[in-house]
Amino acid sequence: MTDANTEWNKGYSDQKKMKNFQTAVQRFSIQKNADRMAENLKNGNVERVNDQLDRLIFSPGASILDIGAGPGTLAVPLAARGCSVTVVEPSVPMQNAMNEYRKIKGVDAEISIISENWEDINTDEIGQFDYIISSFAMALPDLKDALLKMNQVCKKEVHIFWFLVLPPWDKVTEALWEELHDEKYYSRPLSNLIWNALYELGIYADLEVLPMKDVHYYETFEEALAEYTDRLSAVEEKQIRIVENYLKENMTKTMKGWRLSDEGIYAHIWWEKQSFMIQE
Repeated sequence: MTDANTEWNKGYSDQKKMKNFQTAVQRFSIQKNADRMAENLKNGNVERVNDQLDRLIFSPGASILDIGAGPGTLAVPLAARGCSVTVVEPSVPMQNAMNEYRKIKGVDAEISIISENWEDINTDEIGQFDYIISSFAMALPDLKDALLKMNQVCKKEVHIFWFLVLPPWDKVTEALWEELHDEKYYSRPLSNLIWNALYELGIYADLEVLPMKDVHYYETFEEALAEYTDRLSAVEEKQIRIVENYLKENMTKTMKGWRLSDEGIYAHIWWEKQSFMIQE
């Protein structure tokens, strides 16, 4: 029977073999993609943030390490609460978006930035933090290594938010990828593997299921089509028509704009700092 870490790592490796696949770091190092995420955040469309913050009740002065902080979705409000926030964020466009978001929110506190991928960081060099958080940033090549490093630099608790089922945009990709590119599509690994990997490491984490609530509205259908053809690397006329037909069948026009109807669910996984010996 395959262990959770092996299954996760194989899923990540299989994804990278796809000829048009982009890692999360690659995708969000492109300015327009970072801009889209930041704009959704500033427009208040990322409604799940309040649910997440309700579960991250840290005292002012607590030290936080936010891994894969993006445009500051959680880092900025936590800094506003008086926490000392450091982020791991390799994307320069995302770093710039975070600084802009901090100014928009009137947060004077500085947020320290480690401009590296989590898998490349030497934990001995960054010290320890009271709390570690990772919000939808677990697209990592070695799950066990990532989790052990989180536990190592943590003093009190680790909190991970990750997909429990495929989000709407991934369902579009899963539905169309093979038809568009004539190759098998490998979906992202999900939260069940994170919890199982922790269990196999002797960490008995808590898990809570939450509604995604991220509603992405597009002012026009053409705007939605442009984003999804970009996501799907659909550049030929035949490919664009395939994406167009799918979106026409699966998107709904509302007073706020066009949207996919399925919002999805995600998991909040957390545990207290553990001291243990790993059995190889």
